Amino acid sequence: TTVTTTTTTSTRAASLSTFAAAFATRTSAHGRSPGFASPSTPSTSSPSRTPSRGRGFAASSEGGGADDANPAWASSSSGDAARKEAELEASYKALFERFERAPNKQKRFLLNRALTGRVNAGDDDDASESSAGGGGRANRALMTRVIDVNRTTKVTKGGDLTNYTATVVVGNGDGVIGYGHGKAAEVGPAIDKAYRKAARSLTYVKRFDGHTIYHDVKGKFCKTLCVMLPAPSGNGIIANDTVEAICQLAGIKNIKAKIHGSHHPMNTVRAVFDALSQVESPEDVAERRGVNVFRI
Repeated sequence: TTVTTTTTTSTRAASLSTFAAAFATRTSAHGRSPGFASPSTPSTSSPSRTPSRGRGFAASSEGGGADDANPAWASSSSGDAARKEAELEASYKALFERFERAPNKQKRFLLNRALTGRVNAGDDDDASESSAGGGGRANRALMTRVIDVNRTTKVTKGGDLTNYTATVVVGNGDGVIGYGHGKAAEVGPAIDKAYRKAARSLTYVKRFDGHTIYHDVKGKFCKTLCVMLPAPSGNGIIANDTVEAICQLAGIKNIKAKIHGSHHPMNTVRAVFDALSQVESPEDVAERRGVNVFRI
């Protein structure tokens, strides 16, 4: 009986010591004072010390302890939790409203996306980014030309799913241009997506006297071949609508261009950008050859 009592007392003392050390470390990390003085192991020969520490722990746990000593920390943590809860509630409410607004043919599709956790990547996020200045029509800093809008329909068991793909070219009219394409369930969000992608992939086109290119260039993408020739001042842009829109955004006023092969809008845009990327100024040629500019 004596051996059993001694073993039980030592086990309880070790457990209390371990918990005291962990509690002291946690409270000191948060800048709070622990509910007891020291995490040292209590002595089994002086049983009067153990109840005092027990009373200290009870006072700190029952009376609030360190949280009452620092109410600012408790209020900030509760405020963060309330804010996260409010944001989660707002997202659920927006998701429900979007589901209610959707046509019957798309509700099954949205439900499947909700079950896989991919609904938040939908069009509502794009609309919020647009309203915040990410690519809305009222906040665009670059001139925009919509080259093509293609509608695709996927036939499913729950109904037809219609999406739109938009190809957009942007520019500032002074040599800076870019292109991009975006997909969405509606035309407006698809154009906004394409604008944001185009604004992130801008290139600079070198021009002669600010109105034409320096030399003949050829660009190719898949089966589309674009041939571009410089033109004198006053000649204008002699090309199809896609090439004309790109040249206007780049600030090119006089040029001749011809598209051979496939006239697909996306292939045409990439072939034109490939051709314009090959334009070199005399300074570029001199640097590449390692000679002075007057020798070019």
